Amino acid sequence: MTSQTFDYIIVGGGTAGVVIASRLKKYLPDSRIALLEAGPNAVDHPTVNNVSGPPAWFELMQEGLIVDYSTVPQPHLANRPIMNCAGRLLSGSSAVNVGHWMRPSRVDCDLLAQRAGSDKFKFDNMIKYFKMIETHHNVGADKDVYGFEGPIGTVGGRKYPLRDMLQKSAEALGYSYNPGAAKSGDNRGLIDFAQNFRATSQTTATRQHSGKVYDLSGVEVICDVTVAKVLFDDAKRATGVELADGATLHARKEIIVSCGTQRTPQLLMLSGIGPAAELEKHDIQLQVDAPAVGQNLMDHNAMIQYFQLKDGSKGYAHPFVGHSLPEYGHGLPIDFNLIGHIPREELSPYLKNDGRDADASPLLDEERCHFMSIMFYDNLFAPPGVYADVIDEGTRIAVAAVHVMPLSRGSVTLKSSNPADAPACDPRFLSTETDRFIMRKAVRENLRLVEAAPLKDEIVGEVPPKGLKALTAASSDAEIDERNGQVATTIFHPMGTCALGTVLDGDFKVKGVEGLRVCDASVFAEPVAGMPSYMIYALAELCAATVAGRL
Repeated sequence: MTSQTFDYIIVGGGTAGVVIASRLKKYLPDSRIALLEAGPNAVDHPTVNNVSGPPAWFELMQEGLIVDYSTVPQPHLANRPIMNCAGRLLSGSSAVNVGHWMRPSRVDCDLLAQRAGSDKFKFDNMIKYFKMIETHHNVGADKDVYGFEGPIGTVGGRKYPLRDMLQKSAEALGYSYNPGAAKSGDNRGLIDFAQNFRATSQTTATRQHSGKVYDLSGVEVICDVTVAKVLFDDAKRATGVELADGATLHARKEIIVSCGTQRTPQLLMLSGIGPAAELEKHDIQLQVDAPAVGQNLMDHNAMIQYFQLKDGSKGYAHPFVGHSLPEYGHGLPIDFNLIGHIPREELSPYLKNDGRDADASPLLDEERCHFMSIMFYDNLFAPPGVYADVIDEGTRIAVAAVHVMPLSRGSVTLKSSNPADAPACDPRFLSTETDRFIMRKAVRENLRLVEAAPLKDEIVGEVPPKGLKALTAASSDAEIDERNGQVATTIFHPMGTCALGTVLDGDFKVKGVEGLRVCDASVFAEPVAGMPSYMIYALAELCAATVAGRL
C-alpha cells in the first residue's frame, strides 16, 4: 500500500470503530477519514446476519472471522484455559455475538463518570446517546426514554409459554417485574429480554451490527490490513501508523484506536506506551511509561445448567410446533433477564477477607447488580462431549448463572513484538473470595428458581455434565464451588485494559501523548453489569461527538 495522508485514522473496524468513523464523517464531512480493519468486509455473510450461538461461532471461527484469545490456565477453574474470542471482520464482535440488547444501569454509568473524572459519562447524560443508537421495537414506548430513529433495530417481547410461570417463580423468591428499568436506570429484578435484530417479515429477522447499519459513505474503509504500531514525532504526537507490510499512513489530526480489549493494549505497547519493564522485555522503544496499559482486565463468568422437563409434549422448549409462530421467529428463545443484588450484610465479610473496604466498596451500592439469571427454552449452549445426554428434543431448558460484577482483575501482556501474535490474556477468573461467593450465590439462586412454584411442577431436575452429581438448592457450598471450577466459563465480555481515568483522560485521550485516543470495551474502568455492547455503541457515539466538538 502506498503512503497516504488522512485527517483521522481509526484503527479497528469493530463495534466502536465503525460508529466513530461513520459519525465523524457526518459531523466533519470535509474530513478525510480512514477506517482500518484487520479482517475482511463480511457484512453480508449469511451466517453473520443470522448468528445465534455456538454452531454459527464454530463455522465463523473456521473461516477466520472469529479469533480465539484463550486465556492462560485459570487456577480457580480447575486450571483450565478458557476459550475467549472476538470478531475479526468489519463490525467486529457486534457481527458475531448473540445480539443481547441491554441498557446499562445508572450506578454503572455514574461510577464510570467518577473514575473518568467527567460527568458526561453519567447515566442522565448518556441517555442522549442511548437514544441515538437505537430504533426501539415498541413504537408506543416512551420517546423520552427510547430511541426510534437510530441505526440499531431491536426485537423483544416474544412471550414464550413458560413466561408467566417463570415470572411467578421469580416473584416467589422476591424478584419483581421491572418494566421501567431503562428509564430509572435500576436494573434489579425481572427485565424484558431484547436483541438487536430487525424484523424482515412476520417470521424472520436479521441481526444489526455496526458495519451493516451505520453509514460509511465517504469513509475510506481498508480491510485486511494489520497495524504494527502508531508513529510519533519528537513531541510525542501521534502522526500516523505503520502497517505490518511496512507501509505508513499519516494523520493530520488524530488517530483513534478501537481494536478491542485484547488488541488495543497490545497495539499501545507495540507503539511504546505501556509498562516500561514489559516493553524492555521485548526491545520496544519506550514512548510513555504507562503501567496501567493492559492491566484491569475484567470478564463475566457464567455457568450453564440444563433441566429436564416433565412433559416435552407441552411445547415449553425448542423445538416444538409453537416456535414456528411469528412471535417466536426473531432471535433467542428467552423472555427475561433476572438481575440479582446481594445485600451489604452478605457481601461485606467477603470483601473484608479480600482486603477491600467493606464499608465503601462500589459493590455495596444498594442498586448494584451482582449476577444475572437467563433461562433459555433450548439446549443452545450445551457443549458436545460435556453434556452427552442433552439433546434437541424439546424436553430440556437451560439456565445460565452469570457473575456480572467481578472483583478479580487480570492482565493482557505481550507474547512477542510481532503484531500477528495474539497477546497473553489472564483474567484471573474467580481469584477473590468475593467473586467465588457471588458466583456460588448466582448458581444457588437459579436452583431455587427452578424449585419454586409453579416452575417446580414442570421440572424433574438437573441434567448434569457426564460423571457429575446433579445439583439442587440444598447442595453444599463446596459442591457448587466444585461445579463452577469444572464447568464455569466466560460469556465473552472482556473489558477494562485501557481504562478511563488511568490510561485515558475523560475525553478518551491517551495520557502522555497527543493526537491519540482509544474507544472500545477496553475503556471500562469498572465492570458493566450486563451485556456491554449497548454501552460500547453509546460510548462510541460520545467519543465521535467529543472529537468533533459536538457535545
